[in-house]
Amino acid sequence: MAKSIRTKLTAIIFALLLIGVGFAAGQYYLNRTYQRQVEAAYRRALGELATHFQGLAAEMGKARLAVSVKQRGLIGSNLRSLIYAAQSNLGELPLGEINLEGVCRLLDEVYEQTYHYVQGEADPARLEELYGQVRYVNAELDSLILQKQLEFPWVSWQEYFSAAVAVPEVLQAFTLINDGLGELQAPLEQAAPFSRGEITGESISPEQAVQAARDFCRQEGLNFQLTSESKGTIPAYTVEAKDEKGRLVVEVSQKGGMVLWMMDSEEVAESRLTREEMVERGRQFLEERGFPPLHITDVQLLQNRATLTFVPLREGILRYGESVKVQVSAADGSILGFWGIPYYAAQSRLEGAREQLQEWDVQDMLRPGLEILDEKLVLLPTSGQEEVLTKRLGVRYQDEYFLIYLNAATGEEEQIVQVSSPEYF
Repeated sequence: MAKSIRTKLTAIIFALLLIGVGFAAGQYYLNRTYQRQVEAAYRRALGELATHFQGLAAEMGKARLAVSVKQRGLIGSNLRSLIYAAQSNLGELPLGEINLEGVCRLLDEVYEQTYHYVQGEADPARLEELYGQVRYVNAELDSLILQKQLEFPWVSWQEYFSAAVAVPEVLQAFTLINDGLGELQAPLEQAAPFSRGEITGESISPEQAVQAARDFCRQEGLNFQLTSESKGTIPAYTVEAKDEKGRLVVEVSQKGGMVLWMMDSEEVAESRLTREEMVERGRQFLEERGFPPLHITDVQLLQNRATLTFVPLREGILRYGESVKVQVSAADGSILGFWGIPYYAAQSRLEGAREQLQEWDVQDMLRPGLEILDEKLVLLPTSGQEEVLTKRLGVRYQDEYFLIYLNAATGEEEQIVQVSSPEYF
């Protein structure tokens, strides 16, 4: 009997130990899961903060040049929207770990100045000072993003928030670059509003679509197959190919057999090419596929990929609503993406635009101190799903470069865009 009791007691103790170990393991797992969720939220907040400060720097850079009431109002509205977003990001960071007082004070001051700016009462010297502080924060965040891009994602947050704030007015934070949104993967039904028009030509068969995709990509060893057929705004065939590197998707129009867009999912682990080399690879890719000479207007670098935007020049006018995008690998210059819907659709609507052009003095429409380095005519898309003829001025201001778009009829500012060099003039 005693032996039976001891056996039962041992079994009970053993069961309690198992329950205790299981409970402890479960708590540890839940704690680690919660910790990772919190860390992911912090990283997202810092990533968004970096993006919003980049936008603030761009808008404040433009604010120093704007003259018209309309443009000042637009810039002021954009600044306030970005400040709201940045303040929301700050509220999601661990306030007990880092000193956010300086950057909060900076955002408050910029917010207050936006109202004076819209009314034309802002102090130019104060505006320059705030612009310098915002640029400093933006540069710090951009630098840290590049440093952390290839690190293992679950680095201890004690490391991320251990750096001291070097200057009272700014925040030193750490972040990882978020995955890109796949700019070239927009569905056909969501193409840019300025792709209005149609793609003409004879209807092609599924077999011809597969051959068109193969001819366009020009990659050996890939087996292309038709995977679907869409009947949206622009009827198209979807053709895919897979290999050990990833998946290649190509959309081919059912009329004319045009490649509307192409996307390669291959990962790019490093960057070896310069911006100029990637632009040249993009130009060569388009020339080999029969495109006329196009003008480069934008280069966006993200995750070791460069997204290049080209626009055609017709009747002496740059057609911004008819763009072609090419995505280039920064590792070896291979083409990872293409988007040509606006360009192809525009071929059926070659209307004139010069009747909007009126005579007025460019210098009268600009603030003093700007050096005009380039002037071109541009047909510019607007938020109202229209296009307006503008004079695009490439200017230099205090060793920085901007594109100013003036309405060709009225001379009023339509847009101000900062660029890295006169290469984009």
